[in-house]
Amino acid sequence: MNSLNNLSKRLRLSNKGRLRYQLRIFLLATLCIWTVVGIFAGLEYRNVKHYRVAALTGSVDLAVGNILIGHSKGRDMRPFLNFLEAYLDDSALDNMSMAIYDTSNGQLLYSVGPLITEEPRAAQNAEPDLKGDGTRSLNLFNVRLSDGRKIFLYNKGESADGEIVIHTYLPQGREVDNALEIGATFWLIVIFVGLLGTVGAWVITAHQAKNITLLHDFASRAASDREFIPMGDFPKDEIGDISRQIVAIYNARMQANVRREREHVIALKATEEKNKIKRMMTNNISHELKTPIGIIRSYLEMIMANPDMTADERNYFLGKAQNNVERLVAMMNDLSMMTRLEESNDKIPLSDIDFHDLVFNLAEDFTRSGMVGDMDFSYNIPIDCHVYGNGELLIGVISNLAKNAVAYSQGKNIGITLLGRNDNFYTFAFYDDGVGVSDEHLPHLFDRFYRIDTGRSRKVGGTGLGLPIVKSSINTMGGSVTVRNRRGGGLEFVFTLRRVKDGQTAPSSHSSDKEKPVNPDGTAGSASSETDPTAKDTTDKAV
Repeated sequence: MNSLNNLSKRLRLSNKGRLRYQLRIFLLATLCIWTVVGIFAGLEYRNVKHYRVAALTGSVDLAVGNILIGHSKGRDMRPFLNFLEAYLDDSALDNMSMAIYDTSNGQLLYSVGPLITEEPRAAQNAEPDLKGDGTRSLNLFNVRLSDGRKIFLYNKGESADGEIVIHTYLPQGREVDNALEIGATFWLIVIFVGLLGTVGAWVITAHQAKNITLLHDFASRAASDREFIPMGDFPKDEIGDISRQIVAIYNARMQANVRREREHVIALKATEEKNKIKRMMTNNISHELKTPIGIIRSYLEMIMANPDMTADERNYFLGKAQNNVERLVAMMNDLSMMTRLEESNDKIPLSDIDFHDLVFNLAEDFTRSGMVGDMDFSYNIPIDCHVYGNGELLIGVISNLAKNAVAYSQGKNIGITLLGRNDNFYTFAFYDDGVGVSDEHLPHLFDRFYRIDTGRSRKVGGTGLGLPIVKSSINTMGGSVTVRNRRGGGLEFVFTLRRVKDGQTAPSSHSSDKEKPVNPDGTAGSASSETDPTAKDTTDKAV
């Protein structure tokens, strides 16, 4: 509930910040828009005003020019002046006053509109402009007469021969004001454009404010909340693209941090587990060493405490002590082998091994040494079965499995057979026909110093490291090993070794092939296997 309240509070603060930011940039954008609209409206107003003034001036100039042209051609001006008076009726020039004088005697020849005889003071010292046809013209704006009347336009025109002069007055009146007035339509257009720009500014600033607000919220949340997952719906524009790239960089960094922390935790757990295993191993080694050392010490103390002991008794006790010394030596050798396999497994050389010949020679050794006791050892390995491995390790694997079966199986037969093969691996099984073990013990058989029956295990002299050495040896050679209870009774150790194909040589590295081995029942891999056809021609040999 608190998290929801905090999220709601952050959203409210975010929305307030967004409105404040949007309002600031909106006001700034609106000010700019109305400034631009005002400038363009002023310029347009001036242009329109100038155009209308020029239109009125052009009309006056046209009327004066026609009179001057008629005079130069000797025409009677009265018909044109009557037409002009009728034409100017109800127009902006309706109140225009025009008087034509004879310059030789100052006599008024013609007039249109109310007669004005006063010449503006500004016109008395002004020099008219000479035109291309020889006539002269003078235009004055916004002049006043002595009676206070305001004249919007005063025009003075002189003929090319200098015989007549025309004085034209256009008083400032309602008709002129209407002609010069811009009108409400212009201002409505200006206001409409300004309002349209204002609405556009609001939409655009809202769009940009959303981008900036989302980015600001992302930056604030990312800085204060490590659990924050950015989910901003950034718009599809340039700022949105930049924002998404920033979020992507942030996500990549956070994922890298998570991976680093996960790897750190895994490393800590691995270190802790390794230390735990070392402590357990140290405790187990200490415990395993105490028993034979204690026995040896007891027998030696007994011999030293009884100097009158008979030779037979002394030899008996010395034999017992020697047996435990040999047990200690065997344990030290096994520990040395485990250390070698764990710390230098990548330095153990692998080569092409004829597995059939190796097992054949071991069978002979088992016969001569009596290592398997009363049990029969048989093998079913095809001729020319070549594997990648280390001869010393392979001999140790089979020997340890045989010793384990002799010591604990209580069976009569042990053997090794080929179960199947694929393109990369051979799959073998080492079996016995003894009593097997309970299912709860199977996952722990490869653990160091693990004993099902502690008293019996020590009695037979096992070190508790034989099967762990088997597993480490097989793994070092690039294979795998599992154990299961055999259907006919006893245990079955299923292990794989890399196969040497025709024309290939042993690899220089210990990397395993990509394709994993498999048993026919699917217990040791993923690739399909098949029974070796040459196995049919190989007679099982028993020892």
